[in-house]
Amino acid sequence: MSWNHIKTVPIWVILSIALFATPPKPPLADTEDALIIKALLNEEAGKLSQSKALYELLYRVTGKKEYLIQSAKDTLLQKSEPDETIKDLVAWVSAHPQERDVALYRMLVALYIQQGSLVDAENVADAYLSVDTPVEDQMAVASLKLELGKPGEAIVLLKSAYQKEKDEKILLQLSSILGKNLHRTDEAIALLDAHIKEHKEASVGIYFKLIELYAKEKNLERVEALYKQLYQKDPQKYFLQKIIEISLYRHDIDGIISFLEKNPGNEEILFTFYKEKKQYKKAITIAQNLYKKTQSVKWLAEEGMLVYEQAKQSRTINPAALKTMHDLLEEALRKGLKDALYLNYYGYTLIDHDLDIDRGISLVKKALKQDPANTYYLDSLAWGLYKKGMCAKAYTMMKQVVAKEGLTEEEIKMHWDLIRKCYVK
Repeated sequence: MSWNHIKTVPIWVILSIALFATPPKPPLADTEDALIIKALLNEEAGKLSQSKALYELLYRVTGKKEYLIQSAKDTLLQKSEPDETIKDLVAWVSAHPQERDVALYRMLVALYIQQGSLVDAENVADAYLSVDTPVEDQMAVASLKLELGKPGEAIVLLKSAYQKEKDEKILLQLSSILGKNLHRTDEAIALLDAHIKEHKEASVGIYFKLIELYAKEKNLERVEALYKQLYQKDPQKYFLQKIIEISLYRHDIDGIISFLEKNPGNEEILFTFYKEKKQYKKAITIAQNLYKKTQSVKWLAEEGMLVYEQAKQSRTINPAALKTMHDLLEEALRKGLKDALYLNYYGYTLIDHDLDIDRGISLVKKALKQDPANTYYLDSLAWGLYKKGMCAKAYTMMKQVVAKEGLTEEEIKMHWDLIRKCYVK
């Protein structure tokens, strides 16, 4: 055809051919890649409806289930109406009965739940997710059973899964349902106890679940034993604190002492309980060791107090003990001791034994500067003033003490009686 001949064709025909002619299709792979990138970018930007539409298009064009699963994921995240996605998933399952893709069934169950079709979700879960699937799927099916008011079926499923895998996550869910939903606490305890005995590396979560159940049963002895086991595995302060709290509640200080003696590293705590049980010799040894280790004057003062308290256990206080107490506390003072507790204690002993009443009063006054309202310090000062013959001042001070503390303590009552008689005279 010559150029002259072409010129005879109307121009609108040429334009219509140019505009409406179908261009050659790009290779499918190129189109697919471009759509995938676009879908991913939309997902990152939070534009889930756009990414969902692109994955649906990819699924329609390619028939690949991966795009169907991604579309279902976006439907879940977007919380949009799932009907169409469910239809597509059901159609895939029907068309591929031999292919058991857990991810696909997982999405179908989740969408049924989102739709509120729990029975349909249960049917799919029973058929595809209740056995030979990851632990999380089996636990999810059990949760669904629980939601449907079927805790018994959830227990059967979880027991079967636990027997196969001994997975602790399954055991925790199993014991929780047994205890909370079915009130079969003894059975839950038995399973957890057996797991701990069988698996030396049982997790803290298993121990805590067992502790929770024993606590509900008010079996504190077993709770304490479990915390002791945890402490042996990992000597954390929290576990030790719980052991001590429970032992104190059970009035078992001897048990705490025995445990601490077998588990070194908590000397200061052991020291406190030795003092409580008046095991002064052992407490003195710890105080001496801690002073060597820390050079803290607190431990010199503690040793001095303990020497005196040990001596008080006899009918008469040995002068040698008084001297040792005096020397230790004087050394502590020279090295900077300023704690009001020790100042009052030492000051009172100087007053009470007539060793040095003036110095005793001076020390007690220093303690009162730190804690002016402390009735025990006021009692010490009143006793010192009484010993100095200053009965009126002593009486005024003791009135404050008796008003707050009453006369239940033998020493305060004795001081009050003597000071009151002195004042009346």
